[in-house]
Amino acid sequence: MACELTAGFTLQCKDGIGGIKAIFLVQREDYLSGGVVSIDAGTQEVDGLPTMSVYQYTLPKHTGSFTEEVASSVENGTIFYTQTVTATFHKLSAARRKQLNIVAQNRLVVFVQDNNDNIWLVGKVDGAEVTAMSTATGTAKGDLNGYTITFTAEEANKAYRLESFTNNPFDNFATVSVIAPTI
Repeated sequence: MACELTAGFTLQCKDGIGGIKAIFLVQREDYLSGGVVSIDAGTQEVDGLPTMSVYQYTLPKHTGSFTEEVASSVENGTIFYTQTVTATFHKLSAARRKQLNIVAQNRLVVFVQDNNDNIWLVGKVDGAEVTAMSTATGTAKGDLNGYTITFTAEEANKAYRLESFTNNPFDNFATVSVIAPTI
């Protein structure tokens, strides 16, 4: 049977934290044309990525999340995973508005760097799309003046974790160029 259980879980130490630090976006077309993604058979981690440039979007603390939910149909014998990334960016500006408009028009692959320095691959096969975006000036002086954007992917498999980086995200993948934030 292909879905045999292979292990149970022990009680883990309480040493993980929530939230995300950054997202890295790549146009799905560039991701697909740059080569293949390879997964280590033993660890099930991504150990090879296509040749591509990823654009880094750094998030303020406590403003982003990555969730993954299973959708299972007992009647049809199907299962897939809905991967959702939500990110907030401070300060309204013409440059940010223009860039977010371009992001919303694209089909993307999203890499999520969480606060534990794991990087997760969202939309590995079918890509991710912007499914919501809001622009807000806020009402009170302490309210958000900025943008909130949601990316959604539906995949046959759970999101894969990339092998750990050494000093900077993707430094262990010679095929990936990280474009640092400029706006």
